[in-house]
Amino acid sequence: MKSTDQKAPLNILIAVFSVLVLLMLATRTHHFSSFNHLPSASIAIFFLAGMYLRNIKMFWVFYILSVTIDLASSYYRGQFGDCITTSYPALVFSYAVMFTAGFYTKPNWQTSAWQNNVIKVALSLFIASSVAFFISNGSYYAFSGNFPNLSWVEYATRVEKYYFKSISNPIFYVISAIVIDFTISHFFTDKAINTNAITRNNNH
Repeated sequence: MKSTDQKAPLNILIAVFSVLVLLMLATRTHHFSSFNHLPSASIAIFFLAGMYLRNIKMFWVFYILSVTIDLASSYYRGQFGDCITTSYPALVFSYAVMFTAGFYTKPNWQTSAWQNNVIKVALSLFIASSVAFFISNGSYYAFSGNFPNLSWVEYATRVEKYYFKSISNPIFYVISAIVIDFTISHFFTDKAINTNAITRNNNH
């Protein structure tokens, strides 16, 4: 998976990486603290990592970080069975879907109308979040061993209970990132245009 567009400056990439790491630590470690009620940003983090960091190595960095947090959280609570089950490895496929979707839907504010970019990101986020949900949710009920006699009717009831909450969790984080991206992109573009105009006027 290689990016064909121009890479972002290193300082921007480091800033994005740092924010995403802090976001995962702040929202995925809710088991450690009862006052942390932020919705988990994990799905959004993989989507945004694909969109802005655009390097497969970053996928594995965040995946290893998520596993490390889960293991530490389970050890802290003394309840490995709640989180770490035989279905747990399937999460890598859910995260891969989000990372890939983010990679291929990065907004380009200079060449496309903002409406087109927003629609593209929204559709990609909805479809990828839905696929990721059914991979992680379905594998948990099918392979964790905790629901040996679960019927399709019961499963549908559980999907109805968790689906919309699951796909709505990343919306806030992705919208925030897109707004920041749009603002910065237009600020620097307008600044560059004004600087070039001033330079041409001075030359004349």
